[in-house]
Amino acid sequence: MGRANGVAACLLVAVLGSACSGSPSAGQSGSSAADSPRAPKVLTVGVQGEPITFVPLGNVRSAAGTADRHVRVFAHDELTRVDEREARIAMLATEVITVERGSWRVNSDGTMDTVWKIKPGVLWHDGTPLTSDDLLFSFLVHKDPAIPNSVGAGAQLMESAMAPDAYTLEVHWSRIYYAADEALGLTPLPRHLLEDLYQRDKEGFMNTPLFKTEWIGLGPFRLTRWEPGSHMQFDRFDDYYGGRALLDTITMRFLSDPNTMVANILAESVEVVLPIGVRIDDALDLKRRWEGTGHRVVAAPSGRLRHVELQHRPDAARPANGMTNPIVRQAMYQAIDKRALIDLMNPGLDVPAADSWIPPHHELRPNVESAIPQFPYDPTRSQQLLAQAGWIRGASGILTHQSSGEPFRFQLWNTQSSAADREMNALADSWKVVGVDVELYIVPTALLSDRQHRASLTGGGLSGSGFDGFVTDRLHTKQITAASNNWIGTNRGGYSNPKVDAILDKLAVTIPRAERVALHRQLLVEQMGDVATMPLFWDLDPILMLRNVEGVSVATGSLNLNVLQWNKE
Repeated sequence: MGRANGVAACLLVAVLGSACSGSPSAGQSGSSAADSPRAPKVLTVGVQGEPITFVPLGNVRSAAGTADRHVRVFAHDELTRVDEREARIAMLATEVITVERGSWRVNSDGTMDTVWKIKPGVLWHDGTPLTSDDLLFSFLVHKDPAIPNSVGAGAQLMESAMAPDAYTLEVHWSRIYYAADEALGLTPLPRHLLEDLYQRDKEGFMNTPLFKTEWIGLGPFRLTRWEPGSHMQFDRFDDYYGGRALLDTITMRFLSDPNTMVANILAESVEVVLPIGVRIDDALDLKRRWEGTGHRVVAAPSGRLRHVELQHRPDAARPANGMTNPIVRQAMYQAIDKRALIDLMNPGLDVPAADSWIPPHHELRPNVESAIPQFPYDPTRSQQLLAQAGWIRGASGILTHQSSGEPFRFQLWNTQSSAADREMNALADSWKVVGVDVELYIVPTALLSDRQHRASLTGGGLSGSGFDGFVTDRLHTKQITAASNNWIGTNRGGYSNPKVDAILDKLAVTIPRAERVALHRQLLVEQMGDVATMPLFWDLDPILMLRNVEGVSVATGSLNLNVLQWNKE
C-alpha cells in the first residue's frame, strides 16, 4: 500500500494486522566529525555491566538494566521523557498529550483516545525519515502475543491505532489508563528495516542484531561499533532533530563491578563513571583523595526513597499493641533523628531528608507540600505519645505495656550491604532513647527471594522505593502478599486502609492535572497521616568525572542523560 495521498487510513485492530508500507527514504546522514578542522572530542565513559539490547522484546531481557537505559538515551529517543523535575516533556512528539489540549480524550463509555503528533524532519540514523508508520509498526509488535514485552498494561489496553497522515497517530484504548502520556508500547521501531523479518520469521525478529550490534536509532549519537565484553562506540549524528551534540564520540566501556569502576577512573582510563554501581562510601573516599585535583564526585538524586517498611498484620506484628497502633507509629517516627542518620550515611553530601514519597525536586511538590503531615524529630513528644498508647518505661528503661506487661522489643531488619550495620545501628540508637529494645536482623542471602519470609518479619525493615509505587498500588489492599496469592504483591507489610484504596483507585482513572493534584493531596493526608511507612531520606547516585569533563548530569529519578551538553576541554 503506497502513500500517493499520504497515509489515508492504516487501522491496526487489537489482533494482528498489516503495518502500512511505503515509508519514504532519504540519503545518508550529513557530514562527519572528520570534516571538522579541530581534533575530535572523544569522551570515555564507564558503566557497570554490558548492555543487552536497545529494545527489550521477546527473549531478550534487560539483565544489565541500567547500562541498557544509558545506551538508549545515547542512541534512541521516544515520544516523551521526564526531565530533572520528573515532569513529562516532549521528545519526538510535538507536545505531550493532555486533556486540556484535546489530544487525550476520555469517552462516556469508559474508553479513551489519544492523539500523538510527531515532529517532522526526524531521521533514523540511516537517513530514513521517521513517520507514523514506524509507530504503527511498534504498536503491532507490542500487541503481538507471540512477542513478549515488558510494557504491561499499556500495551494490553491499547485496542486499535490508525495514522490519518504521516505525522499523526491515533490510539483507541479499551479503558482509561492514567500513564498513556508515557507512550509505552509506542517506542519507535524502524519499520523499513524490521517489517519484512517480522512477517517472515518472528523468532529471528526477536533475536535480530538490529536490536543490538547493528542498531539504527533516533538519538543524538549513532552506534558505530560494539565489541562484546569490551566497549561500544557512539558517534555524533549530525542530522539529529534536537541539534548537534558538543562531543564527536562517546566510548562506553563495560566495567564488571564497583571496585573496577573506581580503579578505572583512578587510572584515568575512563573520564566519567555513570550510575549505578559505585558505592557511596567509595565515592566519599574518592572525593577526599581528589581534594585539590579538580576531579569531581557529583551526587545525583536517584529518585529512590529510603524508608522503614512496617509490618501491619496484627497476627505477625510484634510487640502486640505496637506498630499496629497509628499513635505508636507516629511516636516511633518522631523518635528518628533523620539528620544524624543522613550525616552518618552520607557525610559531606547534601542529602535531602524525606517527609513523604514526593521528592523535593518533583514538579508536584509546590502543589502538594502544604498537605504533607509533618512529624519532626522530637523524642519528648515521642515518649508522650507512647505513654498515651499505654507504653511506660520500667526500672530497666525499657518500655512495657501497662496492660500486658510485654516489653517493647522491636525487630529491625535490613538486607546485606557495606553500610547495613551502620544504618540499622543509627536507627536503633534513636529508638533506644525512648525506651525501645531493638533487635537487629540481616535477611540471609538464601532468603532474599523468599517472599513469605520477608512478609512475615515482625517489626520493620529498611527499604528503597521509587515515587511511582506509592501513587499506584504499593500500599493498596489488593497488593497485600499472602498465601492465597503465593506471597506475590508489593504490599509486603499488609497495610490496609479503605480510604487509601479509594484514593489510589481514583488516581488510576483520573487524567486532568488539577483533579490528580487534589487526589495526591488527599493521599498524602491520609497515608502519611496514618504513618503507613516512615520516609527517611532520598538516596544519591555518585557520578565520577575527571577535571576536563563538562556538563555531565543525570536527570533525577531516571537515567535521562543530557548528552547534548556534555563536553570536555
